[in-house]
Amino acid sequence: MISAEVFSSYHMQYGHGISAVSSTPFSPPVDFHMTKWHNPAKKECTHILKGKCHKCKKWIPVKSLEDLEIKVKEIYWWKHAAACHQGTHIKGNDAFF
Repeated sequence: MISAEVFSSYHMQYGHGISAVSSTPFSPPVDFHMTKWHNPAKKECTHILKGKCHKCKKWIPVKSLEDLEIKVKEIYWWKHAAACHQGTHIKGNDAFF
């Protein structure tokens, strides 16, 4: 059985984009670009939107390759941020309240 604390952290990270490390919202991508997806399968998108991470500087897909409606659209970015950011923020983006 999952404890309420663990469930709460998971829910806040992947339901609302709140870091379990810093208890603040994850920083958004610093830039976006669209990349052509070569040889997409029947139900996949032909283009994929990517966001650039402020910490690792990698371009991360911010939406599914599959052409379908996602309930929490930011989930792909938040999963990357939870693993990569480790409580860091974009300079000037740390005064949330």
